[in-house]
Amino acid sequence: MQSFERRSIVNGALLKRHVGQPISIHLKLDRADDVCKSFSGKSTDGVNVQVMLSNPLNGVCSGWVEVIGTAAPNGMVHGKEIITYFNSGEKTESFDVDGHNMLCTLLSV
Repeated sequence: MQSFERRSIVNGALLKRHVGQPISIHLKLDRADDVCKSFSGKSTDGVNVQVMLSNPLNGVCSGWVEVIGTAAPNGMVHGKEIITYFNSGEKTESFDVDGHNMLCTLLSV
């Protein structure tokens, strides 16, 4: 059985509180190209976040993604894993950013 690494679910504003800790953050990407090792996206609360990867992406990413990694200073994340959800159309627009921000706030108290 695979073990689960504990992590905090954060948005852009809460990222700086978790420097050096494992986190999960949802970002909306315009586009991240195949074999790139860094990209940026906007968090659910509109903050620009830069993601640095140890291994290059395997394919093009766009739309909403979940980045699992370690929070770093200055709005950066050292990403370990990328989970893609939506890549176009209606599903991208229906992601509940307000609900996700409320979840982040609730979990941080």
